[in-house]
Amino acid sequence: MSNYLAINLMDTIITSDMTGVTAGLVFKILISSLIFGIILSVLYIFTNRIDGHSKGMSYTLIMLPSILAILCVVSSNLSGAGNSSTALSAISIGGALTIIRFRSTQGSPKDLAYIFAALTLGLACGRGYIGVAAVLDIFMVVVMIVLMFIRFGDARNPKKLLKIVIPESLNYVGVFDEILKKYTVRWDVVKVKSTNFGTMFELSYAVNFKKDANQKEMFDEIRCLNGNLNVSIQNFVYDVEA
Repeated sequence: MSNYLAINLMDTIITSDMTGVTAGLVFKILISSLIFGIILSVLYIFTNRIDGHSKGMSYTLIMLPSILAILCVVSSNLSGAGNSSTALSAISIGGALTIIRFRSTQGSPKDLAYIFAALTLGLACGRGYIGVAAVLDIFMVVVMIVLMFIRFGDARNPKKLLKIVIPESLNYVGVFDEILKKYTVRWDVVKVKSTNFGTMFELSYAVNFKKDANQKEMFDEIRCLNGNLNVSIQNFVYDVEA
């Protein structure tokens, strides 16, 4: 009896301010968008289990569709004739803010697909197209898993970032070309900067190593030329400043 009164009271509160929107409809939208968000979040975790995933991102993918769905429902009832434009404007603003916040932190560009999927799922559920949202969710699951297993886009010879510290007195132009030619297929100078209060230079090369390259021997040869200063290799990450 108490549950019935609670639902009836909730239904009265909702319908008093929002024409045609009942508590049952709100719960249906919330539950469906939450389920779709959970599926999307699990997919994100599964496809990033090797490279690592963000805990905050996984939570966001769960909650974002439900929040946008309710925002869409509320916006569509704020005005009569302009309900569609109001809803789309609200979603556009929310989406823009989400993308700006996401791009302000480090993350994989692939994660943008998940953000846009969460936005679309929330919009579809809020407008009542739950079947369309289900199709999108299934489509995302199939496509992302297939791309992951076939390793689509993986480089056969991944690019690495080679950093070499040299003394200020050493002319760095072409000094390591013979060594790089011996151990790499291709190399490009990415950045040269002074360090240690101008007493040293740090050279950054984008390199593709040969399959049989002995990196330990390459290190030894480089250290003979740079005075046994620091030499490091790391995964290449695109640097806008460079």
